[in-house]
Amino acid sequence: MLKTNPKIRKNSFSIRLNDLEENYLSELSSDEAYEIIGGFTVNNDSGSTKSFYTFGQFVQPERQVLQPQESGDYQGEYILYSSSRSQFQPTLSSKLSSTDVVSFRLEGDTVVIGSGAIFASKISPVSF
Repeated sequence: MLKTNPKIRKNSFSIRLNDLEENYLSELSSDEAYEIIGGFTVNNDSGSTKSFYTFGQFVQPERQVLQPQESGDYQGEYILYSSSRSQFQPTLSSKLSSTDVVSFRLEGDTVVIGSGAIFASKISPVSF
C-alpha cells in the first residue's frame, strides 16, 4: 500500500478555475514575460566569435558564445568579457537592465561593448 505524507506549505494557495472569470486569465506577451524574467540583449557586431560570461545578483555566471552578426537574450545584470583581441584582458560591463540592448564592436585591437554612443570600454579593466 502506498502511503503519503502530505506537507503543508505555508505560502501556498489553491483556487478552482471555475472561481475565476475568464477575462482574468490571459497569456503574457513575450515583452511582458521578458520583464518578469529579466535580462538583456547582446548583439555581436565585432566580426568574430565572442565568448563572455553573464551573471547577476541572483544569476550564477554562465559562459556564452555569440557568432558574428548573431544576437541573444541573457539573464543577469553584468557581462564579463575580454576587451583585447590579442590577449586576455577581463573587462566588466556596467550594470545592465532588462531593457538594455548592447553590442560587441571592434575598435582597432580593442573590443568594446555598449549601446549607441555610450560604450562600456570607458570602464577600467578588471584587476585580479
